Amino acid sequence: MPQPSPRDFPSDLHPLLLDPNYWRGRLEEQRLVPHFLLCLPRPDLSSPGCQVEEIRFRAHDSVRLWGLVGRCPLTVESQAMRMRVVGACERPTISRAQVEGGAVEIVLQIPADRRLESRVMDVLRTCDMAQELAPDSHQEIVFAPAEGQPLPYELHIASRLRGMETLP
Repeated sequence: MPQPSPRDFPSDLHPLLLDPNYWRGRLEEQRLVPHFLLCLPRPDLSSPGCQVEEIRFRAHDSVRLWGLVGRCPLTVESQAMRMRVVGACERPTISRAQVEGGAVEIVLQIPADRRLESRVMDVLRTCDMAQELAPDSHQEIVFAPAEGQPLPYELHIASRLRGMETLP
């Protein structure tokens, strides 16, 4: 995966937040905590071209996380995996146009009052689980902003960390 250039990141992010040494121990600890993934079909949100599942799992600090995964049941191989985050007061929705176009879309709802460090860890944990949910997919996960919004800090940092080969 090509590493994003520094100009792609907000200038108000502290440089230590992009340092792999800052994250290495946290990521190693996170791998030791079971995530207890539960997938629930959501027929009320699904359509013939868009199958939606609710995912529930545990964060590195045992906080309950949840989100939605949308995929097209008619597509043999997904074209892309997209991930978005929404706040605690926002309703997570799947973009039917993206899913019907062949993408797998993951929407993670971030709990209220989560520190930036925990939000980054939540995003990285969700990325790991996305690969478990779609083991055949060799696609990279594309982080997408909410419509009309800039890319959230947690997605900026997670994209940088996923692009660093020095992390375990």
